[in-house]
Amino acid sequence: MTTITNENQLPIVVRLACPEDDKPYGDDIYRIVNTAYRTNAGWTHESHLIADDRISRADVKRVLADTINPVLLAFTTTTTPQKVIGTLQIDSLQHYPDYGYYIGPTDPTYTFDYSTADSVPRSEQIMLGLISVDPTLQSRGTGRMLVEAGLKHAKEVMGRKQAVVYVLYQRKELREWYQRVGFIDYGEKRPYPDVKSTKEQDVHFNVLRLTL
Repeated sequence: MTTITNENQLPIVVRLACPEDDKPYGDDIYRIVNTAYRTNAGWTHESHLIADDRISRADVKRVLADTINPVLLAFTTTTTPQKVIGTLQIDSLQHYPDYGYYIGPTDPTYTFDYSTADSVPRSEQIMLGLISVDPTLQSRGTGRMLVEAGLKHAKEVMGRKQAVVYVLYQRKELREWYQRVGFIDYGEKRPYPDVKSTKEQDVHFNVLRLTL
């Protein structure tokens, strides 16, 4: 898609993934995603909140072949062959499960006008997922480049009007990062779908939105 040199002089190319990427890069993608999400190797993670892998090796193969929800890969161009260092998936929200409304056990009085969230049809929304960067190369702008490339693709290629991200509410530092990118937290919450895998009580999502 594009080649960028960020302020830390790390040359990065971001492009759409394809099924053929599974053989040379699938193992690295599996490692990067699970290391970024499920260990404390990076600047932010959720290993203290959620058990089990974030993605299976079989799921890596599946998402690389997904023609509805495209995946972007970030590579460093300083090695030959190029080395994958980051991932992002653009989920078409009309195909994504609806987790329903959040009712908090610690705050049963929580209310939100969900009609405001539906003011843009789900068919015109995308959700960013599988956002991960190799922990050894984080804090160099790669995550921002992936997000910006994903938003550009969603708007210009997919014709979408709104982007959303679901962030575990305990991950305050990650919500703040998305807000610096331009997402807005309107106070919307959604339940976490697999409570059996959670390590704390009342794990749920804060939903942030960005107009494209």
